[in-house]
Amino acid sequence: MTVTAPRCLPTVSDPTILRRYPDARVEERDALLELVDLTPGMRVLDLQAAGGYLSEAVWRRLDGAVSCVCVEPSDAHRARLDARFVAISDPIERFPSVPDASIDVVLGLAGLHHSTSHAQTVAEAHRVLRPGGALALCDVLAGSAQARWLNDFVDRHCPSGHDGRFPEPGATSALMRAAGFDLVEETVRDVPWRSASRADILGFMVGIFGLATPVDVVDAAVDDYLELRAAPDGSVAVTWPLMYCRGVKPRQA
Repeated sequence: MTVTAPRCLPTVSDPTILRRYPDARVEERDALLELVDLTPGMRVLDLQAAGGYLSEAVWRRLDGAVSCVCVEPSDAHRARLDARFVAISDPIERFPSVPDASIDVVLGLAGLHHSTSHAQTVAEAHRVLRPGGALALCDVLAGSAQARWLNDFVDRHCPSGHDGRFPEPGATSALMRAAGFDLVEETVRDVPWRSASRADILGFMVGIFGLATPVDVVDAAVDDYLELRAAPDGSVAVTWPLMYCRGVKPRQA
């Protein structure tokens, strides 16, 4: 069966950007991984996997003793996935290529806002999880400075635009409970993006968002949207609060 849905795909980043700045988003990624127990032999589904940044970290943590299933509807991003990973082209609202109760952990690193139906995405995660399996998601919240940056500046300066559907506070945990998850917890954490200098963090932002604009344009605008904090050593952190939400599929009686 072919499933189609209106696409709300992410911006297409510079394919080298995370190799050049491997630590910029470490706090964001690791805070998500802290929400789940990863053990060897698991099948882990990476939701809106992009080029596999999250799956690479899962693979390293388990020394390769894991099967990473990457749901990535963008052809450009899916082409970047390593051959170690199972690449699925289904939309993130429905991924019928993944069988029922076949996954141990579902992870979503700031990709839920690309779903045209958060409820369907959460329900699909529940469907594919084995009893006792966990879902953990993080994302930008509606009304935040980060949401305005993405749907205003990035939308205007990225060739593919950006039309994120960001969750309201409390909405994701409510959807998880409605889908049948237990032990649901939702929090907000500041997980700054970090780099050695302002020039580096601006270069990272141009690359990660695929901006078709000179760095000096970004430099002139970024402080109108986001908070950049400079340390005495010259390193810079971009304030980046995200919603983190976790739930567990009940075990069968």
